Amino acid sequence: MTTIANQPHSDGMRFGQLRQYWRQKFAENRIETAALDARLLLCAAAGVEQAQLISKERDLVPSEIVARMAQFGERRLAREPVARILGRAEFYGRPFGVNKDTLVPRPETELLVEHAIKSLPSGGRFVDLGTGTGCIAVSILAERPDVSGLATDIAAGALEMAAQNATAHGVDGRLDLKCGSWFDPVPTDQRFDLIVSNPPYIAQSERADMNQEALDFDPEAALFAAHEGMAAYFEILAAAQNWLQPDGIILFEIGFQQTTRLQNAAENAGATQVTFFKDLSGHNRVAQISW
Repeated sequence: MTTIANQPHSDGMRFGQLRQYWRQKFAENRIETAALDARLLLCAAAGVEQAQLISKERDLVPSEIVARMAQFGERRLAREPVARILGRAEFYGRPFGVNKDTLVPRPETELLVEHAIKSLPSGGRFVDLGTGTGCIAVSILAERPDVSGLATDIAAGALEMAAQNATAHGVDGRLDLKCGSWFDPVPTDQRFDLIVSNPPYIAQSERADMNQEALDFDPEAALFAAHEGMAAYFEILAAAQNWLQPDGIILFEIGFQQTTRLQNAAENAGATQVTFFKDLSGHNRVAQISW
C-alpha cells in the first residue's frame, strides 16, 4: 500500500495526472472500481462535479486539494468504502447521508422502493421498519407526494441521519420517526396500507462469504440475524396483522436463498398470498405478502 511519503507533490501536478495517479494506486491494490473511485474522491477533494473535473484536467491542483485527496486515497486503500469516506451515497436518483449507525444504501434495494411506490393507494400510509438512512421511506415520499409514513429504527444515530435525509429532500413534514425495535414504538391505534422493511437477513454462517468492506465498516446489527437470517422476518410477520389495514400488504427485501423459508414463515403466520420479484441478477429480492 502506498504511503504519504511517496505520494505526488503539488508542484506542477495537474488534475488529470492526480486522478490517474490514484486510479493506478487503487488498481495496483486490486480495487475493482479504481477509475470510478479515483474520480469520485477527487471530485469530493476539489469540491467540484464530475463534469467540472473533466474541464479541469489540465489545470494545476492547489496543494490543499492534493493533501485532501491523499487522505481520501489512503482511506480507500485501507478498503474503506467510498460512500463512507464521502459520508453519502446515491440511491433512487438522490444523495443520502450515511453514518456509522447505518448501512450504505444498496442498488438492489431500489426494487423494494419501486414496488412500494406502485403498491400504495392514493393518500395511503406506510411504516418502514428498520429505516437506517431513511432511504426507503424518503424515496417513497419523494416519489409519492400524496402519501405519508412512519419509520422506526433501534439506533438513535440512524434516526438522526434519517431525519437529516428527510429534511434534505423536503419530505420531513410527511414522515414520523420513532426510536425502537420494529413495531415497539408505533402507536397501537395506527394502521397502515403497507409495511415495508429491509431488515438484517444474513446468517452468521454466511460471514465467510461476505464482502470484507461490509464486514469492516457496516454495523453488524444491520447485517446479521439469528435463525439463519430469518429472525427479523419471524418477528415482523407475527405482529403484522395488528398493524395492517384489511387490504394492506408487506414488502420485504430478502436474500435470494431465503425464498422457501420466507414463504413458509409467511404461510405459518396466516398469509394467503406470497409473491416474489427478481432483481437485475435474476435473484428473488423482494417478497410481497398479504392476508
